[in-house]
Order: sequence, then structure tokens, then C-alpha cells
Amino acid sequence: MKKVFITGASGCVGHYLFDALVNAPDYELYLFVRNPQKLKFDPAAFRNVTLIVDDLKNIGKHAELIKQMDYVVHLAADWARHKGNLDYTTEFFGLLDPAKCKKVIYFSTASILGPDNKPVPEAETLGTHYVRGKYQLFKKLSTFHIYPNIITLFPTWVLGGDKKHPYSHATQGILNLNKWLWLIRFFTVDASFHYIHARDMAAITKYLMENEVKGNEFILGNEPFTASRFLREVCAYYKVPVYCQVPISLTLVRALAATLGKKLHPWDIYCFKRRHFVYNVVNAATFNLVSKLRTVREILASI
Repeated sequence: MKKVFITGASGCVGHYLFDALVNAPDYELYLFVRNPQKLKFDPAAFRNVTLIVDDLKNIGKHAELIKQMDYVVHLAADWARHKGNLDYTTEFFGLLDPAKCKKVIYFSTASILGPDNKPVPEAETLGTHYVRGKYQLFKKLSTFHIYPNIITLFPTWVLGGDKKHPYSHATQGILNLNKWLWLIRFFTVDASFHYIHARDMAAITKYLMENEVKGNEFILGNEPFTASRFLREVCAYYKVPVYCQVPISLTLVRALAATLGKKLHPWDIYCFKRRHFVYNVVNAATFNLVSKLRTVREILASI
């Protein structure tokens, strides 16, 4: 049996990864979760699954177990604490045995990258706790003794979720805004981005675990979409007609925030000014994997 240690299994991508790996006859899964109540499956129902309930800040308590791992998939992300994405992961990776652990699949974020697929310094100077921690950790990866075995994945906009899988943050946002489409349809932003479904991310992760590939850094996303096109396709799915779209300026956004008594984060302002988050990406098709969740309509139908 190959031992696989997975953090963040209670999240959207974690659930799809669990589906992809749990029925493989040669995997023994160790799921490291902070809140087991978020799991939409019963770990006890599977003989090859061990549930570890703890916080990443206590990762050192599990040092002996971690040294036995053949594979690690580090999905866990701390949105509020800077240390969750930097210090605790640094300690975690320091516990791995390079002679034993064949591959570490580490999930960073495409938010720290520029158009040339290289990290941008603004991610450290202007970023949120989450973004800043991801940036600093990526810059530090090459100093780890496990570094030759690390494959870093940079997800773009993650969509996914249904009754058996938690919704991603982006999908939850779409569902929450659905009732406002009658108003939102009249506005747009001059911006572009990639998106990818969590199930495709899980399939790619499994492929990278089981196959040798060229390179150790991959940005995950489908073809780039403009914000206008994405909104139009969402409206088309929900049968909300779009007749015209008025561009929104940063000045208007600032004014609306002030009216609501809110203050924009420096990272929000940076992203609004940059607007186009387009990269050299890979997706399921890159690895000859079949995906039925590539279009906006397919994804919305699945949720």
C-alpha cells in the first residue's frame, strides 16, 4: 500500500480528490482535517482511510507518521492567518523524508503570479494574509530538502461543488449573486481570467502522482474568459437576458465602498488596476484526461 497524506480534505478540491483516490486498491489515505464536520462522507466507511483531526499548527505532533508517507497532497489553505500558509507548511515539509516521499503536490495560487508566470512582488507588499503567505512560501520552497520532489500547482479561479461536495468560494459567490443577476447583468469590468473545475484539478493531481512529467510548476485553468463573456454565459444559463453592459470604473467601486462604510484592501485595488489575469495554463486536456466540466453551462448544470 502507498501511503498518501492529504491536508485540506474537507474542502471542495479535497472531496473530489478523495473520490479520485479512495477506490484505488493500492492507496492508504491519511486525511488531515481541522473540522471533520465539514466532511460530506464517512471516513469510517472505508478500510483504507485514516482520519486525523488537528490544526496545521500542531503538525509536529505527527512527525513519525509523516516520515512514513509515500505521497503528500497539501491542499490546506489558511485565509486568515499568515503563519498558516508559511510557518506551519515550512515545518510540515521539513518533516518529510526525501528518500521515502516520492512526490509532494503543493497547491499555491495563481494570484501571486504575473503575466510571465513569475511571482509578482506586489503579492508580498500588498497581498492579504493568504496571498502574502503563499508568495513567501513559494520563494522559500527551493531551500527545502524535499524540494526536488515537490510539484507546485497554481489554481486559477476554482469552481465546483454539489450535494456531495462543498462549494468552492467562487461557486458560492455565484450562487449568492444569482438573485441579483437582474441588476448585475447591466454592468461589466474590463477584466479577464481563467477558471477550472475542482474535479479536473483532482484528476490532474492523481495523474501527476502516478506519472512522470516534464516540469514541476503548473498553472491550472481553462481558456481565458473576459468578465463580460462569463457574466453573459451565466445569465444565459439562468435565462436572464442581457441587452447592454456598462463598464465599472475603480472610482465607482471606491465610491460604492465608501457609501457602504467599507474600505478597499490594497490587494483589491491592485487587482482592479491589473485586471487581466491570464497565464500559460494546463488543464485536463493537457494530460489527455477527459473532462465534462469545461464550459460555464456544464459547470453550472453540475452544481
